Amino acid sequence: MTPLLDVRDLRVEIPGYGTAKVNAAMQLGGAELAIRTVRQLTGLPINHVVIVDFSQFENLINKLGGIDITVPERIVSKFDCPYSTNARCARWDGWRFAKGQQHMDGHRALIYSRVRKNKLDPANTDFSRAENQQRVLQAVTGKLTSFWTLVKLPFIGDDLLAPVATDLSTHSFISLGWTKFRSSSGRTLHCRLGGELSGGYVVPVEENRNVIAMVTGDSAPQPPIPGSGVSGPGCVTGSRTLGVR
Repeated sequence: MTPLLDVRDLRVEIPGYGTAKVNAAMQLGGAELAIRTVRQLTGLPINHVVIVDFSQFENLINKLGGIDITVPERIVSKFDCPYSTNARCARWDGWRFAKGQQHMDGHRALIYSRVRKNKLDPANTDFSRAENQQRVLQAVTGKLTSFWTLVKLPFIGDDLLAPVATDLSTHSFISLGWTKFRSSSGRTLHCRLGGELSGGYVVPVEENRNVIAMVTGDSAPQPPIPGSGVSGPGCVTGSRTLGVR
């Protein structure tokens, strides 16, 4: 089982800068500071880093032949009108996504990953957008580690990895992908550090220690506490190629 740890919007201590959202570490000091911050927060070793530029991710998805994503609910979201006239944009309902599994090319997957508000579900927030992005990333990871991609990777790996910045070589990426492909369960353990919403932050709670134990395999996976909503800490399992939260 492949563990993933989500720490987005958590209020943390950033070395040398004080308290801020965890994702501010990347803006303040790049990957090095982001790694130090997450390592200090979780105590987990960080061996490699991958920085994804979603504006270039569209090309990667197209080169993979698109991805399959299971959308948990119908979406209608109006942003970035694709038409050139205001009159036509005024009549346009917005981007639409049906519920269920669907194939997306790079452009459609990028639009899906940017959806923040859903006219059909007012409860959607930035957390919902992060969940959409996780589904896209997991679908891409699943496609990258499919058998035929792994066969072709020695020849097209540099081209596929162009939209991402990483310290993984193509050879290392192949090894990592092969390990993931051979995973007996083919499942992903998606864990989230969470807490209470306050002033635009997610304030950490004691239960986050249990989440770290789940990631390291020292505790059985437990779902978020009932009633904790979108910011509750916990873990869920899902398929390798589809997002889980």
